[in-house]
Amino acid sequence: MNRGKILEAWRRKRASGQMLRGGKDGPDFRVVSNGDTLDLPDARALAALLPLGDANALSLAGAKRAVPLAGDTPVFAGVCASDPLRLMDKFLLELKGAGVAGIQNAPSVGLIDGAFRNNLEEAKLGYAREIDLIRDAAKLDLLTSAFVFSAEDARAMAEAGADLVVLHPGLAAAPVQERAPWVEEVANAARAGRKDVLVLALSPSELPGLDGIQIE
Repeated sequence: MNRGKILEAWRRKRASGQMLRGGKDGPDFRVVSNGDTLDLPDARALAALLPLGDANALSLAGAKRAVPLAGDTPVFAGVCASDPLRLMDKFLLELKGAGVAGIQNAPSVGLIDGAFRNNLEEAKLGYAREIDLIRDAAKLDLLTSAFVFSAEDARAMAEAGADLVVLHPGLAAAPVQERAPWVEEVANAARAGRKDVLVLALSPSELPGLDGIQIE
């Protein structure tokens, strides 16, 4: 799929006043990840962070199943950037060869906090690897979708070349309306990093200032 044409179509849709929508069933893009294979709908985000199988292998297998069924709908594959057992540039090419149109940093260490998160960052297995992943994927002309958890994340991901920035409220999300100031802050930071970035949030955060939503 042609990355430029997909982005052009999305921006035309947004300019017409329509919101972009993506997730497991599309319609504008589909996302597959290791969490799909774990079959734990009430705990996918948590299970995806646990050492249950090979996250990247599961995502690749899911992508190979999804791409033939997706038709003209772009498929994003979740990539675990902190995987030390893969040469990430080769893995990205493998995903591209399987027909994947783009990648997303999932599972993300952004859902981890406390001492464990600090230890991951100190061990160079933290969020910076996910920023590098987005940068490397953009250079390969893959669509890039970045989960972000703060204004700092959003700006860094946009500057790295993310086409979509998806605002993730974390595991203990506040009620939707209480998130409005945070959504505005993070969206503004993303657009300061790259003017043409498309800013989405996880459903049901359909608030002003967004270009769309991603449904888990």
